[in-house]
Amino acid sequence: MGRSPHPKSRFVLWILVPLAVVFLSSCGVFGGVASGGGVYAPAPGALTISFIDVGQGDSSLIQAGGENYLIDAGNPEEGPNVVDFLRSRRVDELDGMVSTSGDADHAGGLSDVLDAFTVENIYVSGYPKETMTYTNFLRAAQNEKSEGANFEEVHAGMRMEWGGVDVDVINPPPASGEGLFENSNDNSVGVILTYGMARALLAGDTEKDAEEYMAMGPYTGPLTVLKVGHHGSNTSTTPLFLSRFPPRIAVIQCGADNSYGHPTPETLERLGRAGAKVFRNDVHGDVIVTIDKKDVKVEVQHP
Repeated sequence: MGRSPHPKSRFVLWILVPLAVVFLSSCGVFGGVASGGGVYAPAPGALTISFIDVGQGDSSLIQAGGENYLIDAGNPEEGPNVVDFLRSRRVDELDGMVSTSGDADHAGGLSDVLDAFTVENIYVSGYPKETMTYTNFLRAAQNEKSEGANFEEVHAGMRMEWGGVDVDVINPPPASGEGLFENSNDNSVGVILTYGMARALLAGDTEKDAEEYMAMGPYTGPLTVLKVGHHGSNTSTTPLFLSRFPPRIAVIQCGADNSYGHPTPETLERLGRAGAKVFRNDVHGDVIVTIDKKDVKVEVQHP
């Protein structure tokens, strides 16, 4: 039984300026649309990253330059909620979809999204995941491919361009090198989005080994936004990783009262020491980050 659709409840808007996070409003207008219902258009001339509340799972919508890209879609029962959220953000079709891993809490809702929208590009990790959920997704992806979609396994070193945003794949390692990791989570697709001077890192369920691999690569440096790895587990967000990728904003995608204890106190403590402002789906609902040439704005919708 899925959770109820995303409520159109009150919004809170924050603006990050160089030295502080300033509370602006508890209910108001964002992107030209008032809170309380309706369709919310992404801000023009900006990069918008929506961290969709899918409970204990991952799903992020990237919008820039009139293009739309979805990374994961939570568990199977969350598929309809993700479809509704995409429509609420004026998505008519997807320019790309990324399945970071074959785990149900990432790939489960993607089949519903493929049924609802035309998808031009589908990107996956090369790690084989023999689960019913992932098999269903791959079957739906092959149907989309037969209708003209590009289907591609991605690895570190690849570069794409999404609506004026540079996208560098930083995990998993290419097969031509040392190959994939033994741990399934460490083979999650990881990307860095670069928009002007801003950078956002999203790397699925990557854990210590993959974080070390990324930290030793050529993409290190401060981050505007970090999607915290593996829902805030203490096996991710290591001190080494945070020292190489210090974030201003950290978003944790986890469900309320989840049985895993995510996010762990250790992870929250590490993020606090790194100076990150933390937002969580279990506390804040949908978390929408908008980056333009002057500001970084974070909009949250309480569940």
